[in-house]
Amino acid sequence: EGRTMVFITHDLSEALRLGDRIALMRDGRVVQLGTPEEIVGSPADDYVRDFVRDVPREQVLTVRTAMRPATGDEAEQGPALAPGATVSQAIEAVARTGETARVVDGGRCLGVVDHHRLLGVVAGAGPDPAGPLAKAGEAVL
Repeated sequence: EGRTMVFITHDLSEALRLGDRIALMRDGRVVQLGTPEEIVGSPADDYVRDFVRDVPREQVLTVRTAMRPATGDEAEQGPALAPGATVSQAIEAVARTGETARVVDGGRCLGVVDHHRLLGVVAGAGPDPAGPLAKAGEAVL
């Protein structure tokens, strides 16, 4: 049975850690409602962008943000990560092995992440335009 709880805080880190969905308000109005990943990864306006500026993106954003299609043997090699793994976890896996990491769900490779794409996400530069991003639950072919 699901439960809904409304928790009000001025501590963004706490909200990002605890909330499944977060509402950011300004002057009594909701300026953005979304998941922590949506708010940090796609701020609705300059107010939200400024509000989340100092958030460690790699600890909030998931590998879906950096994923690109697998090429050649990439779908079969390298460390495997779940789609919900954070960019921080992916950075550790890629750094430890020196290989591109596979994003795997139910035994199926959804895509891969490499150091270039991960660095782009951390820097806030967005993904490498060389490959499309997958929507949650969608395979990148």
